[in-house]
Amino acid sequence: MAIRDYFRSVETMTAEQVREFLDKHAPSDYNLVDVRQPGEYRQEHLPGARLIPVAELAGRMSELDPAKPTITYCASGMRSRAAASVLVTAGFTNVASMAGGIKAWQGRTAAGSPEAGMSFFTAAADADELIALAWLLEEGSRKFYSAVSLMQPAPEAAALFSSLAKAEEHHKETLEALYRDIAGREPGPDFPRGLSVAQSTDDRMEGNVSVSEALAWARGKETRELLELSVALETDSYDRYIKMSRIFPGENAKKVFAQLVAEEKAHLARMAELLDRSVAEG
Repeated sequence: MAIRDYFRSVETMTAEQVREFLDKHAPSDYNLVDVRQPGEYRQEHLPGARLIPVAELAGRMSELDPAKPTITYCASGMRSRAAASVLVTAGFTNVASMAGGIKAWQGRTAAGSPEAGMSFFTAAADADELIALAWLLEEGSRKFYSAVSLMQPAPEAAALFSSLAKAEEHHKETLEALYRDIAGREPGPDFPRGLSVAQSTDDRMEGNVSVSEALAWARGKETRELLELSVALETDSYDRYIKMSRIFPGENAKKVFAQLVAEEKAHLARMAELLDRSVAEG
């Protein structure tokens, strides 16, 4: 299987298309999954939707029938797109994310929230380039979280984003070590930008989101909105490392990716907890 086959973009449906689908099908014929937090679900949700927060999705997939069409949704479409990708990776064959989330369902807009996707990785030709691209996305996320931590008036949120920035730095070191193991040589002084596929990619982060566009969007946003985006980004990273674990041979690579997946899950849990409190505080 080619690398690009692992990183296909997920399908999306407009709110109107979802309405039409739900009108034409019985609830027993599909999975409708709300991937927000419990507090958000209690405030409002689509009729018949099952609540599975995106941070819990990996451990609760058994609640869903993978043979049925599955629609995910969140507040604005960021988390649900990432959740849909996780389900596709797990073997669900007919999955779509509702673009714009519940805001679109209600006729509101998502205020230009950053677009994310996996297509960035389809350019990679081999394992070396895949590691290089992953390293660059970790660096982009480090820049984003570092900047966002300085925007936070609340000490707890600032500390969380600062710790995420440090975690991305650690992940870069982990990926460099994996490169040494896979390539059988030390990274060059221009690693990873010396690899052709990695050139001119300094403005990308997890989810293939533009760092500069995300920071422009983030200015003036509430902590809740920043956490929504961050949960989507970390879910993308979690999903990407699962995909990469299937591509790379060798027990060491499997252990490295298992570690990265576990760390991303831990990040998601911390963000979900703070997001829950942000929702409760209004």
